Amino acid sequence: MPLLYRDLPGELPPPSRLALAYEVAGVPSGPPVVLVPGWTLNARLWDPVAPALEDRYRVVRYDPRGSGRSTSDPRLEYSRAADAEDLRALLDGMEIARAHLVGHSKGAQLCGVFAMQHPERVASLTYVGSAEPQGGPEQERRFRPIASAWVRRVKEVARTQGVEAALPLLQDARLFGKLRASAEGLRRLRRATEGYTGADLLSETPARAFDTEAHAAALAMPVLALCGEEDPFLDECRYAASRIPGARLSMLPRCGHLPMLECPEPFRRELRRFLDAASGNPAA
Repeated sequence: MPLLYRDLPGELPPPSRLALAYEVAGVPSGPPVVLVPGWTLNARLWDPVAPALEDRYRVVRYDPRGSGRSTSDPRLEYSRAADAEDLRALLDGMEIARAHLVGHSKGAQLCGVFAMQHPERVASLTYVGSAEPQGGPEQERRFRPIASAWVRRVKEVARTQGVEAALPLLQDARLFGKLRASAEGLRRLRRATEGYTGADLLSETPARAFDTEAHAAALAMPVLALCGEEDPFLDECRYAASRIPGARLSMLPRCGHLPMLECPEPFRRELRRFLDAASGNPAA
């Protein structure tokens, strides 16, 4: 995977550069589609999906900061705002003025922040497994009380016992349960989590906030919330779809938090239908 470098003199010591690992495939002149993985995951998450888009689209995948082959350093800021800045730098570096964004879980949240900050650069927005807005801290506690407590526990273990003690807790997350039920699912999961070192668990750099609730109603691009019916965060997607004008919620039966790996065929079909319609494909 090639690397794109971004200067961060305020966060890292010299040479103060953040490396973002990315890859591009498909039609060079086609509409750009950027696939963004979730927390702890890398670009391999999209292996079952990307080839199905490459006949028409310019498909970009990358590892967000802290994952895969991109820079992983506890001195970095790990927030939706910082991730959105990385995405902007990636698009600028690749000379992509406007793209279809597809984000999973934390990647969905950063795509939502980016779309609200730079709506002119987003042709369409697909949320998978999470979404923005989430309605603030009270709604977040209602949507994910178990997950929020679990994340706090993982961070506490990392800081008191070391990252090595925390990583098994992440690998045993119930969000991955459906994949751990088969050898093929385990293989896909392991490949999608390679390179995660847990540096973000140790970061003490303040995370900037962004009020997505205040900006959601202004989103005018096509928006799809594509979620598994068994996803613990389905209510987040429902709420966001209700707050964004014209947004559509599509639920995949017998799928959980990772539908691109758990049920790739219906996921590919629904995503392709949406992207074709949003990009004006006559065959849609």
